[in-house]
Formats: sequence, C-alpha cells, structure tokens
Amino acid sequence: MEENKNKKRLSLRVVILLWIIGLSPIWGMAGMLYLASQSDLPDTVALANPKTNLATEIISADGQVLGRYFRENRTNVNFDELSPYLVEGLVATEDERFYSHAGIDLRGTARAAVYLGSKGGASTITQQLAKMLFTQKPGNGIERIFQKFQEWIISVELERRYTKDEILTLYLNKFDWINHAVGIKSAARVYFDTYPDSLKIEEAAMLVGMAKNPALYNPLRRPELTEERRNVVLSQMVRNKYLSKAEYDSLKTLPLGINYQTVDHQEGLAPYFREVLRAELTNLFEEKNDDGTPKYAKPDGSGYNIYSDGLKVYVTIDSRLQEYAEKAVQSHLTNLQDDFVKDVGKYKRPPFSNDLTKDQIRNIELAAMRRTQRYRIMTGRECPNCHRRVNIEPGSGDSGPTYNCMSEDCEEVWHATPKDSVEYVFRNEKYPMRLFTWRGEIDTLMTPMDSILYYKSMLQTGLVSINPKTGFVKAWVGGNNYKYFQYDHVQQGKRQVGSTFKPFVYATAIREGYSPCYEVPKVPTTFHKGTFNLLDDYTPHDPDRDYGYMVSLKWGLANSVNTVTAWVMKQFGPEAIIKLARDLGIKSEIEPVVSQCFGVADLSLLEITSANATFANMGVHIDPIYILRIEDKYGQPIFNMMPETTEAMDEKTAYTMLSLMQGTVDGVYNAHQGKTLGTAVRLKMDLPTRDYDGFDRSIKIAGKTGTTQNQSDGWFIGLTPDLVTGVWVGAEDRSVHFRTLSMGMGTNMALPIWGYYMKDVYADSTLQVSKDDFEKPEGISVELDCDAYARQKNMFGSPDGDINW
Repeated sequence: MEENKNKKRLSLRVVILLWIIGLSPIWGMAGMLYLASQSDLPDTVALANPKTNLATEIISADGQVLGRYFRENRTNVNFDELSPYLVEGLVATEDERFYSHAGIDLRGTARAAVYLGSKGGASTITQQLAKMLFTQKPGNGIERIFQKFQEWIISVELERRYTKDEILTLYLNKFDWINHAVGIKSAARVYFDTYPDSLKIEEAAMLVGMAKNPALYNPLRRPELTEERRNVVLSQMVRNKYLSKAEYDSLKTLPLGINYQTVDHQEGLAPYFREVLRAELTNLFEEKNDDGTPKYAKPDGSGYNIYSDGLKVYVTIDSRLQEYAEKAVQSHLTNLQDDFVKDVGKYKRPPFSNDLTKDQIRNIELAAMRRTQRYRIMTGRECPNCHRRVNIEPGSGDSGPTYNCMSEDCEEVWHATPKDSVEYVFRNEKYPMRLFTWRGEIDTLMTPMDSILYYKSMLQTGLVSINPKTGFVKAWVGGNNYKYFQYDHVQQGKRQVGSTFKPFVYATAIREGYSPCYEVPKVPTTFHKGTFNLLDDYTPHDPDRDYGYMVSLKWGLANSVNTVTAWVMKQFGPEAIIKLARDLGIKSEIEPVVSQCFGVADLSLLEITSANATFANMGVHIDPIYILRIEDKYGQPIFNMMPETTEAMDEKTAYTMLSLMQGTVDGVYNAHQGKTLGTAVRLKMDLPTRDYDGFDRSIKIAGKTGTTQNQSDGWFIGLTPDLVTGVWVGAEDRSVHFRTLSMGMGTNMALPIWGYYMKDVYADSTLQVSKDDFEKPEGISVELDCDAYARQKNMFGSPDGDINW
C-alpha cells in the first residue's frame, strides 16, 4: 500500500516536473517580454514620429528634380502614390495575414518555431518595420533574441498608432534597396527610371523580391537570381489571388527590364550649380541670431540639416535650358578642342606659349603636381583608402617611410615616396589612367606629368543664362565635366573680361548725352603722364593699326575698337566708369586705371553677365537669384529669396546701349570702309563647315565679344529680351592659348556656344522665349540708325569720310 502511494507521489512529481518543463518556454517568453518592456524602448513621441534620413531635393523652375543631397537617397511618398502591385506583392510575399493580425502573427511564429524557419519566417511586415525604425544591429545571438521581443512590443504599439496603409507606406519609404536607392521612390527611379505609382507588375515584383535580401538579389550583379526571386513573388500573388495563373505564365518570361540610373552628384544636369548651391545652403543654415540660436530653426529649436531633413529647395534653373546649354558647350568644344591641340602643338614646349622659359614651365608643372591627389598620397598627406587628410601619423618600415591612417573606420597603412623622388616618379613612371575627352572617356597608360600636361592643354568653359527682368539664373554650366574638373567657371573663377567691359565705358558717355552716331577720329589716344595717376605716357593701339578716318561710337563698340574706347575713357576717367560698374552689380576689385576700358579686371562670368543684363531691364540691375524658396518636409516655408535691385541708369540710356550692342551682331556701316561690320555678325551667317545656320535677321540680338591679351580668354555676352547669356572659354593657365588672334578671339572661341544654345532655345516653343525687339521707352529722341547717317555723309560729305588733316 505504501509502495503504491510512493509510486503515485512519484508520478505526480513527474507530471508536475514535465508540466513545468513544458511551460518553461512560455514562462521564458513572458519573462523576456517583461524585460523587453522595461528596456530602453522608443517613447510614444518617437513612435508617432519615427526618425528617418530624408534627402533634400533640388527642384527646377519647370518642376524637375535636378539632384539631391543625402546621407540616404530617400524621399518619402504617400500611400496613394504607390502602385497597387507593390502593396499586393509585398503582402502576398512577406505577410499573408497582414490585414488580420495586430503586429504579431502567432500562427506564423508557431510554424517558424516548429520548423525552425524552414517553411517561412515569423516576422510580420510591422515587425520588419520595427526592426528598421527603432533597433540597432545586435552584437551577438543573445542580443538578437532579446531584440526580437523588443520588436514585438514596438510592433503592437505601431499597429495601435498607424493604419495598415500607413504601416505599408512607412515600410516602403524606409527600406534600403541598395545602390543608393533608399525608399521606394528612389528605388523606382534608380532601377526603372519611373515613379512608384507607375511601376509595372513585374517591376514591382522585382523590388518586393529584393526585400528578402537586397545584397543577394541585386539585379546589377545577379540578374538571373533576381529574376527567379521576382517570379517567386509573382507566384505568391497567384496564391493569394492577386494575379491569375495565365498572367503569371506571361509575366514570368519577361526580362527584368532594368533601366539603371546612376546616383552620383558628379553626374546629371547642372552638377556645378548643385555644388555651388550646396555651399550656399550650408552657409544659410549656419547663420545665427544674436543669442546664438539658429536663424532658420526647426520647431524643436535645432538647425536644419540638408542631408537628413527632407527639404525642398526650389531653384530658378530651367532643366530644358540647362540641357540645351550643356549640349551647346559640347557641340562647339568637341571641334574647337581638336583645333586647339593642333595649334598649341606647334609651340616649342607645348602646350605653353613660346614666351615662357623652361624654368617657368617647370614651376607651373610642379605647382600642378603638388595640387594632385596622387602627390598628397605619395607624400603622406592623404589616405589612399578613405581619402581623409586628417588623422595621419608617420610610421616606420624597412622599405621606406610609411604612414598610418588613424581614422577608426580605416586604419590604412601605406608606403610614402621620398620627397626628392616624387618628381622623378611623376615624370617617368607610367600608370593606368582614365582620361576625359569630349568624345567619351578613354583608358590609357601614361606618366602623371603627361596627364597634367594633357589637362593643361584642355580648353575650359563657363556659361550662365539669366532672365534680365527677374535676375533668375536659368542655366549654369560651370565647366567641361564635374567628374574631372571641379573648378566652377561661372561664379568661382575670375578672369580678365576683355572687351565685354567696354559697354560700361560707352554707357557712361551715352548717359552724359553723347549720341551713338557721334563721330570721333580713329587715331591713337594718349593718356599723358601725371593724369589719372599715370607715371608714364600711355598710348593704346588697335591691332590693325588702321588709322585716319572718322567713326561713330556705335561702330567703335560694334567692332571693339580700342582707340575709340580709349577716347571715351579719356573724356570721363576710370572713376566714373568704375562707379557705373558698381551700380551694375560688379563687386570684385577694379583698380582705377585707364586700361580698365579694355577689361583688364578679373571678374566672374556671373558678374559680367549680370551687369550687362541691366541694359535689357531698362537700366535696373537685379542681383542674380538662383534660390526661389525652401520648404521643410511638410511643405512649410523656411526661406524666401527677396530680390535686391539698383537703378543703375535711366531707361533711355539702357535702351540706347542695346541699340549700340545690336550693332555688334547686325553690323554697323562705316563710310570710309564702305562696309557694314561687327565682331559678332557671324551669328547671322551660315557656316557650312561647322554645320551651323545663322539666325534669321529679323531676330533682335544685342551682344559683345571679348578677347584678352594673347588670346588667353574668349568671351561673348548675348542679350535678348528674355535671356542674357554669357560664355567664357580659355585654358586653365593664361600662358596656354591659341597662337593667333583669329583662332583665339571671343568670336571663334565663345560666340558659337551662344549660337548653338539659343538655336535650341528658340526651337523649343514650350519655353516661349521672345524673338521680338527690346521694349522701347517713350521719349527716345537720340538718333540710333547710324547706318543711314553714315551713308548720307558718304554721299554728300567728303568722298570717303577721311579726316582733313
């Protein structure tokens, strides 16, 4: 009897023990859930406003996204901007019971536990979102298990706070599809060049398939594997009745159809402008109030970050005009560069002109060498891995000096080159290189110094186009190719502007009452010692040395005649001309010397173009504007640009100057020569050798060419009622230039770019750029038609208009 009791007691203990053992996972789970609930979880505010890095978008005047600034290339979308195929594919593949659970799928969890995940995972879409939004990568397996319980708690809270549609939208906006495609809007753009609401079924299925493991199912590296995964998604859509079997059979045979769009700040439209804008925005958001707080602050008082706050920057650039501008630069420089290489190849030590000594050339080469990344790495000033220029310490090594990168995420160690050997390496050791050409990149083998000389012989360029009535910058080409040449030639670079400065000299005379048809002798003008702070007599000449007859001021400007410009300068002095230049918006240093009438000052292309644009705005100068407004991620305004204007001259003077500058393009008649001439008349001429048809003579264009000493710079400023566009062309070094004036003048180097650009602009009817004449103010009484006056003088005056000496 006692034995039976003992057996019963033993059996009861075994049952209790087994019961405890059986329930231990539940008790363990309960304990883990309790600990997870007491851990450092996001508060209710964080759950209601999950943090995410949003890219700042640059939006053009015609509504196109020109580029983004980002840590993650992400721009959020709303649920109604999603393709239904995305939603259906995601639910069918990742969480079939998404619409019936409250964040945790107990059935799926039990299945995963029994089959150890071999028949599908347990994570719901909400849990996956929780993992993306609120947890960091665990350090080990135990931390991952604990993190899983945290995700459960967060998932339930998310389901309480958000609708199912909102959870799906948060998920798709947050997910990283790699290759700089963070969020569904970027993914649709990067892989298919489309928008989320326009994705086709097979495209949506591919993106959903990538969600399992984007690195594994990377369509750029493993297209076959990615296609298999896409078809799994399509089959899941059939299983869940989002797709018919017949549709599946048809879709599974389709290729991926990738239309990959590279995400690189060096590529795309207006890269130079975008970098200038980046610096401008950075400075803007670093501005402080008197108390030290950010001038432009978020509701919480912190400053804005252009890389993570999802700002919308609306700019004045028009993507159509920008595209035409970049196309025009390439169209002309592709041929001009060939001419240039042939021409400078005839120098003794190309590409440098013969007036430089061997030592001077070596100094230029060495200065260029020291600016290269290769030199910085060789001398231990830049890490070859992370390319940082800080946290570098000297090391030691048997094969020569070494350097250590001390950055936590790098720690690179590399051998340096002894300084006395660097030049030898640059001149004698060849390396594989990829070079820029106008016809595409080329791979070659050359020494670093040869590559320096190659780029020294490359013509550079800049173009900027401004609406004179608003000051809005509509196109900005800062150089040839931002990947290879980061220096901006619109605002950053400054060069002698040559004869593009001459209109300011003539405008001073016109404002003081001189008529465009007023005639002066075409003879050298001497500025005597002691006047205008001169230490010696100064007598500028014309290149043709053709003197001895009367010419009008209009003819003098149209043909950029130095002696006529010097005569005008002598009447008013440099101070008066500089005062007008300041009113026209020029802020760079201009020395008060008489040679300023020939444009010896170094100015930016933006300055000289904006100043000339004043003539097309009835004498009112508007500082260039390229930011319209900035909005936060909710569409609330942060910043609005206000124009800064100056009444530089009266509208009659401005209009009269336009008439003078039209003479540059249409030509002006001279009685002595019996010809109609102007430095930009080729704009209205057909040039079969360049495949160029001239502008119709009815189109009203004003302009001014410019060429500096030794043909180092070629300029052209073209004015129309709606667009004033400036173009500069020249080499990096002023000692690298065409050998002859005919090849190196602005008429040959810069003017054709303006012509190609405006041809496309006028052909695009959507732009509605006017071909009409400039608006004429009332009360113009001065004679503008100097041709009629000159022809009448030739007929009734002296036989050939010569001066009677």
